[in-house]
Amino acid sequence: MSGSMINTILIDDEPQSIDTLSSLIELFSPNVNIVGNYTDPMKGMQAIQESDIDVLLLDIEMPGITGFELLKQLPEINFDVVFITAYNQYALDAIKLSALDYILKPVDPDELEAALAKVEAKKKERQTQQQLEILASLMDAQLENKKKKIALPTAEKIIYVNVSDILRVQAEQNYCLFIIKDRAPILISKNIGSYEKCLTSFGFMRVHRSHIVNLHCVNEYIRTDGGYLKLCNDNQIEVSSKKREELISRLEEL
Repeated sequence: MSGSMINTILIDDEPQSIDTLSSLIELFSPNVNIVGNYTDPMKGMQAIQESDIDVLLLDIEMPGITGFELLKQLPEINFDVVFITAYNQYALDAIKLSALDYILKPVDPDELEAALAKVEAKKKERQTQQQLEILASLMDAQLENKKKKIALPTAEKIIYVNVSDILRVQAEQNYCLFIIKDRAPILISKNIGSYEKCLTSFGFMRVHRSHIVNLHCVNEYIRTDGGYLKLCNDNQIEVSSKKREELISRLEEL
């Protein structure tokens, strides 16, 4: 990385993980200055409030308090957050939908370097507070009846949309196109598979290798011509023969 220094605090209850992160940062990210590292989350939280940092590297699973709970207790978040975590599919899906960054343990040097480089690139345009609010709503089962949003990162900005307004997602080679009610389509520089699991819990289904659809927006399933869907915006979406039975079953459950 090049440019000004990136100030960071590390919070992880495992000393070995702290040592590994510190060593990798020293080796691969010379522009990163470690302000402090903490195995005690409460001491780390106090240090955050007393320091001017650009990014927090934060473990999720810690005794006494999770990384998510720690963030909720902070009065203000004017820095980026990169979660360091062991594999937890539910948490990772929520993090992806909020467009925040995470690194899986054991930490890969390239992933760490890439995450810190992203922090430097977007230093001037922080949206972490809003992203964390989206993450909290996705993680909290108590908000089941409220509108949920996801964050869609484009080349120029992060766009926040209601999940219920997404009609479908279409594969465009290594990109994907979000078709959204009452607005222009949004092109995302991730493949369609990146969103398949994340959206399933919101009533979406991948009905074809090139299409994920919002099942709440399906008006008709046409059995002829190989099988296709008619959506509420009059789009016609081909259905893979392997997906027909599952599709009909899921539509009947709505």
